[in-house]
Amino acid sequence: HTPVPEYIRLIAEGRYADAFMINWKSNVFPGILGRTCDRPCEPACRRGRIEEEPVAICRLKRVAADFKGDIAERMPGKPSIKNGKRVALIGAGPSSMTVARDLAPLGYDLVIYDGETKTGGMIRTQIPKFRLPEEVLDEEMGYITAMGPEMRLGQRIDSLKALLQEPYDAIFVGT
Repeated sequence: HTPVPEYIRLIAEGRYADAFMINWKSNVFPGILGRTCDRPCEPACRRGRIEEEPVAICRLKRVAADFKGDIAERMPGKPSIKNGKRVALIGAGPSSMTVARDLAPLGYDLVIYDGETKTGGMIRTQIPKFRLPEEVLDEEMGYITAMGPEMRLGQRIDSLKALLQEPYDAIFVGT
């Protein structure tokens, strides 16, 4: 549900930050996707019906991400009003970080647990650094951690039963 024609137009106009923000709304990690996605949307692209090659959607995400400049001011920050709900997220990989990205602006108090000392999960450990530089991963994960979730990195959850005894309204298992 990404408005592809809109972000292509913005890239053509040199408005890379705007294009990145459109992607960020529906894709969460456009800079990561622009380097790692196997492009299942491209063969399905309707543009391929009238041209020999479909639009290089994946590569365009990377262009927007690489040339966007500083967008920190455009990202949601810590919410000023909390809703009183507390959620534990197990794992600091793409699924839990996506949940955090969606819930943090709504005022949820989030606690993210991961046995590793850095966010990213298997994206960090299984994709070669020549394909996905750590700076890109750290930057995109940083947009989410800047929204204020409590990060308990290096803290492995060995007992779900024990976690259920803690005062959480919900627990998301994103391992």
